[in-house]
Amino acid sequence: MKRFIKVAALALISLFCLSVILLIDLSPIVAKNAYQQVKNAENVSELIMQLRSSLRNRYQPQQIDISYSQAESLLGFTQRALPNVNSDIKLSEDQAEILISYQLPAYLLSSYVNVSIKVKEASYLDVKSVSIGVITLPGNWVLGWVESLANSYTNSEVATKAIQQVAKTDISPHQVIISLNPLDPLLRELKNIKTSGDGNERQLLIIKTAHYLRLLDSLPLPNNLAMQNKDTSLSYYLHKIMLEAKTMSSQDPLGNSNSATLENEAAIMALAIYVGHRRFSTLFGDLSFAVDPIPTVRKKPVLANRQDLSLHFIFSAAIKLLSEQGISIAVGEFKELMDRGNGGSGYSFIDLTADIAGANFATLAVDPRTAEQIQNIMSLEANESFFFPSIDGFDEGMNKSQFRQKYSDIESKEYLKVLKEIERRVSRLPVSRISN
Repeated sequence: MKRFIKVAALALISLFCLSVILLIDLSPIVAKNAYQQVKNAENVSELIMQLRSSLRNRYQPQQIDISYSQAESLLGFTQRALPNVNSDIKLSEDQAEILISYQLPAYLLSSYVNVSIKVKEASYLDVKSVSIGVITLPGNWVLGWVESLANSYTNSEVATKAIQQVAKTDISPHQVIISLNPLDPLLRELKNIKTSGDGNERQLLIIKTAHYLRLLDSLPLPNNLAMQNKDTSLSYYLHKIMLEAKTMSSQDPLGNSNSATLENEAAIMALAIYVGHRRFSTLFGDLSFAVDPIPTVRKKPVLANRQDLSLHFIFSAAIKLLSEQGISIAVGEFKELMDRGNGGSGYSFIDLTADIAGANFATLAVDPRTAEQIQNIMSLEANESFFFPSIDGFDEGMNKSQFRQKYSDIESKEYLKVLKEIERRVSRLPVSRISN
């Protein structure tokens, strides 16, 4: 028996060592930095317009044209959101190759998992091969495995429907043209997704979000603002819902320590739906059982006397709750880079400040260590200075030429200096100091 255990242990160790040798590399296959890839981010606006058109015309076949610069910019955005991931794309006649390098944690020294995915031009989604380290696998076998795994995890056929959407791919050295079947079957299937997060706690979160939506819809405008026909500050709505969140947390019959985080998350999502956009409700969950139609504010609130900053703040907070903070901030930064192009509002460090402040607020609000303190601060009064910093001295409205002339790129000392100042101001806010 002892001999068997020794042999089994030796076999496992050998298998582990073999996996390390075959799958892990000492250097990345992607050397490009994000700032190189997002330098033409404004071109992505055209791609987004195509995607919006596809959603509006969900019952008709569509064609999505993706240029090399657009694809590269999207990969650069991924790197900004996920710093451990570097990716690149190579286009040739009839084939696209996506390269990904994932840097493993520092305690594993300088090591990487390198992945190469080759897609061939075809009348369907044809994945030729997938390579991980020195191991190369048949692409369609990997695609089938991923399809089954995704369907199983979501308890749906969403991966199957997504693959079936691709009617044809045309690949050249400068662009990829994807012909799509009508999107309606996929969009319908997305509503059937159920993951491990759809348990009792998830349902409770949806119920509580509906409660805060009803509360927001019943709020009267402050008398002084209603009489003078002035804009309402976002702080008024945040104050009211966090005051309610504090009350609801204190009434938790089980004394659950996570009650404050649950109440705060529901309150922020309700605010994003109410003052941001009702479409957040489709990402979050079905609320029609309690509120139908979904209520929205009649006039958008302001932050620093600007409606756009209020939207940046609450959208960023909501994206943080739906994803991760790094993604939320990267979305804001990428949006500003796109705005440098013709028709955009220009790069704005002020907008980026609102994005970072929103992600910061949401992070602290759902952290068990700070959730109750956030409630205590925000329930004192409606005060923007509790959660939003000064925006004095920050540039905005810069086109691509002006941005490059002054800041060069998003890795330059000048750019990082401003970013550090934004983070410093956010860290000195009353809501931020509770975590220090």
